[in-house]
Amino acid sequence: MKNQKNLLCCALLLIGCLFMRSGLSAEDNALVYVIDIRSEIGGGVSTYIKKGIQKAEQANADAIIFDVDTPGGKVDSAVRIIRSIQETQIPTIAFVNRQAISAGAMISASCDQIVMTSGATIGDSAPVDAQGNEAGEKIVSYIRGIIRSTAERQDRNPDIAEAMVDKRVFLVRLENGDIIKLRPEEYLNEQEVGTQMEILCGEGELLNLTTRQALEYGFVDAQAENLNELLAQYQIVEIDEGYRDDKSDVIIMPLTEKGIGRKQEKLGVNQVSPIKSLEKAQITKFVVTLADRTVFFLTSPYISALLLSLGGLGLLVEIRTPGFGIPGFLGLLFIGLFFGGHMLNEVPNAYIVALIFVVGLALIVLEVFVIPGFGVAGILGLILMLASVFYTFFQSTDNVSTALLWLSISIILTSVLAILATVFLPKSAPFQHFALSTVMSTEEGYHSAGSLDFQSYLGKTGVALTPLRPAGTVKIDNKRLDVVTVGDFIAQNTPVKVLEVEGSKISVEALEE
Repeated sequence: MKNQKNLLCCALLLIGCLFMRSGLSAEDNALVYVIDIRSEIGGGVSTYIKKGIQKAEQANADAIIFDVDTPGGKVDSAVRIIRSIQETQIPTIAFVNRQAISAGAMISASCDQIVMTSGATIGDSAPVDAQGNEAGEKIVSYIRGIIRSTAERQDRNPDIAEAMVDKRVFLVRLENGDIIKLRPEEYLNEQEVGTQMEILCGEGELLNLTTRQALEYGFVDAQAENLNELLAQYQIVEIDEGYRDDKSDVIIMPLTEKGIGRKQEKLGVNQVSPIKSLEKAQITKFVVTLADRTVFFLTSPYISALLLSLGGLGLLVEIRTPGFGIPGFLGLLFIGLFFGGHMLNEVPNAYIVALIFVVGLALIVLEVFVIPGFGVAGILGLILMLASVFYTFFQSTDNVSTALLWLSISIILTSVLAILATVFLPKSAPFQHFALSTVMSTEEGYHSAGSLDFQSYLGKTGVALTPLRPAGTVKIDNKRLDVVTVGDFIAQNTPVKVLEVEGSKISVEALEE
């Protein structure tokens, strides 16, 4: 009986240990968020990545992996993405799954670790304009500074990063293995003194590294063919780099076994403490939703220009036709999609810019329907509309010339569509349902008011029933007639005389007292 009790206690103790172990292992499993960067870098992508990082922070993720396969994109969007990555406290890994070119290389360099698949490439970050031409020195200097400071922040060779942007430098490897950049004059001086150097990237070239080269030069940290292989290599590590300003400088980052060894060798074994492995991590993918794809689509320069042109066409047609109908509704819809897409894309002051456009449109409508001619209100309205559109394009492209280019394309396209609509729309079948096509000819019995009916009033006098400005109503022979003046304004109750009759047009002048 006693043995049975002991056996039962051991069994319960064993079960309890198993439950505790399973609970600990479940608790120890890491949570990893995966965010795809698999399209051209733009404002929509930067907004999507910012949301993904926020979701990972809310879930207390242990690491974020950016699955990178991009040809690059807009500089301003890349800078916003880099800032979002640098501001988060979650360790980050860039998984270059085929290519990280231009802005993609800049974003990858901002992560704590870079992992590449075999056959992948990274680099070629020189800025170009919308036509594919090389940007000016001011832009190149700006990008060079960003990628260099980003590399330095992550303890990567900044000279390698700079060679991806500036083709006016030599990237060389010295005999001791150091990789440095040299200006052309510096390179010639080193040659003259007999310095042994291996040219990795010559003047006039942009550095673009393969996986093997990037690993050899120490610019990336590991190679993996898929996500599971990547996770199997990494652990989340706590690194105590000492004290700065009386505060402990402890950072959390992912490292491979080799990376942990190098850090321990540099800082000491006790300063580098592995926290948990990513090998069996729970993976959560931050998926690109339909709303995100819609924003990407609406904010692309081509679609933005088309929306703006169609919206302008609809408003032009509506202004030239009485009432408010389908053209006006479609025009407002397209304009709304243009500004709404950029609002969702978090363009600075987007709501104020949209309001300025509406104010400009209201001034033009006021000029057309209320104020005769085309004066100050119409010109001011046109300026406000163009300025709001230019600002939106500028915030999306981060370049004045590119913004002017897309604004010009929108204006030209709107003009072409307006001409085509004027020529072909009246002849189209749908338009015939809205327009009267019957000709009311005299042969079919239709007659205008006879001109001889008004000739009898020639030379007669009467009284102005309304002010004549110059049109108005007078009373002659106890009949109300619509007339116009041949001179100045005529006040109400002023005696008038009919001077001229042309068909149904009666011209009068004021009688002298």
